[in-house]
Amino acid sequence: MTIRRWSGIAGIVFVVLAVLSAIVRGSLPDTGKRNAVEKFLRFYANKSHNTHALVAGTLGFIGLFFFMWFLGGVWSAIREADGRVSAPTIIVALGGAVFVAMGFAYHAVDNIQGITLHFDKGYRASGVFNPGTAILLNDLAVGLRMASMLGIGAATAAAGVVIRRTRVFPAWLAWVGFVIAVLALPVIPPLSLLSSLLFAVWTIVISVIFLTRPEPAT
Repeated sequence: MTIRRWSGIAGIVFVVLAVLSAIVRGSLPDTGKRNAVEKFLRFYANKSHNTHALVAGTLGFIGLFFFMWFLGGVWSAIREADGRVSAPTIIVALGGAVFVAMGFAYHAVDNIQGITLHFDKGYRASGVFNPGTAILLNDLAVGLRMASMLGIGAATAAAGVVIRRTRVFPAWLAWVGFVIAVLALPVIPPLSLLSSLLFAVWTIVISVIFLTRPEPAT
């Protein structure tokens, strides 16, 4: 099996693990409510939520490992189609790297309170646990997730430039890439979630192309 085929498999595995990570983690209390402190205190008092944080973080980390292999396949295809290392191909690599770095940071920050409580039984008993800190980390995680989507938005938009010029992938994927970039802008935070969903579709489609497109004759 060629590296491009493995990249296709890696892309699908990344999306599956990212979805599972989000499902397992579930929704945290709304930090904008007046009783957020009490809600976070009760949330982390539930041992199952702490186990969920551990599983969600682990799935997220493994998913990003597979994404790097998918990104390598995308960059290789874009670079080969463009025939040179151009500005768009460089942005695809840089944007993907930002997504990975911010993604790792997001999963670590978003799950660290639950993971700590899962492993360190004396953490809460010592009185060190502070729900205010949990709220701060939750808001920081939101910022990291938005930063990761900015990175991937730059990557998909740059890939779209090459796709429109070379048709290395279906032309409509270029427009999806542009929409991902626009929705990822930190103007209206909920749009970042829509950007994530479109990015999942973008990734799955390219992965399927990698798996089904005939290999060039050698």
